[in-house]
Amino acid sequence: MDLPHDDQGNRTRLSWLARNGVKVSGPERVYVSKEVPLDRISSGALLMNATITGATTFIGARAQIGISGLARIHEAQIGSSVTLGAGSYEHCVLLHGSKVRGFAEFRPGTVLEEEAEAGHNVGLKNTVFTAGVVAGSLINFCDVLLSGGSSRNDHSEVGSGSVHFNFDPRGDKFGSIMGDATGCLLRSRRIFVGGNSGVVAPVHLDFGAVVAAGSIVRKDVAENQMSTGDARSQNGDYDLDRYFNLSRKFYNTAKLVGNLHALRAWYQKVRLPHSELENKPLYLAADGEFDRHIRHRVQELAKVIAKLETSLSKPWKNSKDRSFCQQHRMLLENNDRINSFLVREEYGAAPVSLIADYENLRNSRSHPDSVRLLTPEASQVASEFLHGIAARPCLEMQDLFASRD
Repeated sequence: MDLPHDDQGNRTRLSWLARNGVKVSGPERVYVSKEVPLDRISSGALLMNATITGATTFIGARAQIGISGLARIHEAQIGSSVTLGAGSYEHCVLLHGSKVRGFAEFRPGTVLEEEAEAGHNVGLKNTVFTAGVVAGSLINFCDVLLSGGSSRNDHSEVGSGSVHFNFDPRGDKFGSIMGDATGCLLRSRRIFVGGNSGVVAPVHLDFGAVVAAGSIVRKDVAENQMSTGDARSQNGDYDLDRYFNLSRKFYNTAKLVGNLHALRAWYQKVRLPHSELENKPLYLAADGEFDRHIRHRVQELAKVIAKLETSLSKPWKNSKDRSFCQQHRMLLENNDRINSFLVREEYGAAPVSLIADYENLRNSRSHPDSVRLLTPEASQVASEFLHGIAARPCLEMQDLFASRD
């Protein structure tokens, strides 16, 4: 029975948590909703300023919630030793040791791996930072996979004031890939996106790429190359209902989706089977967020394809423009096929030599340390495993376009 003046049972729930090793600053600063399973808030966690809701919410040991103001936690999976400042964290997964300084908005599809960090006023949705990646402050980076680097001291970074422009004048949304899924092996060159820069989706920044501060990047940046942005004409005809060559946007979307599939395979076949019991909910949730992002990308492509009927009805000014008519008809005819091969899971078993080496290391080490200590041979077969999965959707997309060129 609730105590008198018990804020709908909140004080009773907080008392139970305190008796079971959770550090609670006080009922005036912490609210835990009645649907939250209390045993999913781990002993040793510190709740300073928090509103916690959702039947699947999980908070690990030594996590610190609300260090710089009120943190709203809803259906979020928060690992051990995570530090969260003020903000809203919904349907996101934050693994061991990650940190968000404050005033953040993390929305569905967001996964921060171990020791990833974000500064103040950072907005993320459908975004994955692999282990150790750092983002500064005043950043909007939605619909991105960012990897690269080898440790917390050698990491990919997004400078303060940077934006990933995922939304175009037609209302279409695309995602970008920076590095690839093999960045989870912590043996890649880091990527640097300078402050006050913009990345216009969909692009691929390869490992070692540098975006100079203040640049606007609209094209892919190759491995170990620097981009200072590309000049664009400020004037010219623009019809919101007219589409031209869509091949690059579809290829890069398939590349992003393929690498999200590779991360799903990494979690399903490697991380989850050899994780500590307390981390299994986190890894399962991360797998679900990767799947959420994959399906979001497929839905956004379908919206583009649906608009091509209107585009085809427009008068075409020249033969070069008319050459895209066949491409657009092909996309309309193959919408279901595109949806099918983008969402299809074809992972197979992880290489035996990788599992043997990883399992032996994981018995006494954290996941990041185990990955860093893989033998060169095991790391190579892991890279091949991930690349093979990531390549399939892009190859199928290339075959589709090539068959109608």
